[in-house]
Amino acid sequence: MTSRIKEDIEAIGKIGKDPRGGNSRPALSPEDIEARLYLIERMREAGLEVYVDDAANIIGVRKGRLKEPYVSTGSHVDTVMNGGIFDGVLGVVGGLETMRQLNEDRVETKFPMVLVVFTDEEGNSFMPFVGSKYFAGEISNELSDLKGKYELISFKDALERFLRRVEGKVKKIGRFPYALRNHVELHVEQGPILYQRKVQIGVVTGVVGVQRAWVEFTGRQAHAGSTPMDMRSDPMISAAKTIEKVREIAIQMDMVGTVGFVEVSPNVINVIPGKVRIGVDLRSLSKEDMKKAISSVVSYALESSSPEGVKVDVTEFFEEPVLCSPRVVEEVKRSSEEAGFSYMELPSRAVHDSQVMAKVTDVGMIFVPSRDGVSHAPEEWTEWEDCDRGQETLKRTLLSLQS
Repeated sequence: MTSRIKEDIEAIGKIGKDPRGGNSRPALSPEDIEARLYLIERMREAGLEVYVDDAANIIGVRKGRLKEPYVSTGSHVDTVMNGGIFDGVLGVVGGLETMRQLNEDRVETKFPMVLVVFTDEEGNSFMPFVGSKYFAGEISNELSDLKGKYELISFKDALERFLRRVEGKVKKIGRFPYALRNHVELHVEQGPILYQRKVQIGVVTGVVGVQRAWVEFTGRQAHAGSTPMDMRSDPMISAAKTIEKVREIAIQMDMVGTVGFVEVSPNVINVIPGKVRIGVDLRSLSKEDMKKAISSVVSYALESSSPEGVKVDVTEFFEEPVLCSPRVVEEVKRSSEEAGFSYMELPSRAVHDSQVMAKVTDVGMIFVPSRDGVSHAPEEWTEWEDCDRGQETLKRTLLSLQS
């Protein structure tokens, strides 16, 4: 076992401890900055040239014989509220350990390598994927408009607070100026498949898209006791039927579907609600299937609401699915085989920075098992031996992409 991986993950896991048992490190919060400081010191010790860009991404560079393009890896260290210690962190620490080992083995690569710690992947502070979207050139001036959700602070002020802490330790740049050859991200699966099937490495074929809809049902608020059942306009009935329909459609179309948000107004036990709002989340590698599924959900919501005299309003949000590079997929498989690790192909049903990076380069992902499939929770756990297998696969893959 590589003791440095365990040491780094445990050290970062002590930063931002939540009284509820997990970790709370929203991006650019004081706790997140402490974790970033720890990583910057480890990156400098590993001989990397360390930069910070205008989106607060930390960028560690290991030189190659050529100036560009770069082979990149990385992930994030911000967490959901009361989350676990492995999500994102393993990808960063695994990339760092890979560069340490290459240095110790005196491996000179043809292409330079870069390790990126992306900002606000989780979106708890400002918006999801702030760092990777800026790195990929999808956003720029929008940074100045971002306001904090966790703290009442602008992105500009949060960045300046971070830069004050790292002054003299990093070089400040506007944006990473070089082309990327590939990007490979190591991550815990955050689902149960590898763990249940006792497979050591997940070869990710793609990152699912996300189709969301906020469905608002408006009826008539009234007294729960004095309003006869046949004289009600109850939006809760329509909402409940639609929630059940989401599950039915997801199963039929071999995707995942969740209603994880319900807002009831006025939310009082003896009042027929006047309004109910639900959040629908559908995920698939097929854009067409997601569009078809959400259309079916909305149609059913309208159909089930009409007899109740309930009005329906829908707002949609869509994140494109991304397929991993066939070459990177094959190299991950080959690397797993050469290392003697069992593997299987599977999609990622959670979103990751890699799907944003696919806008600018070929991407791939490597999964390792999550115990009982638990993630985004204090109980999140991946065995240290699995962390080592993931890092070994990452190293072999990054080296294979040098050819």
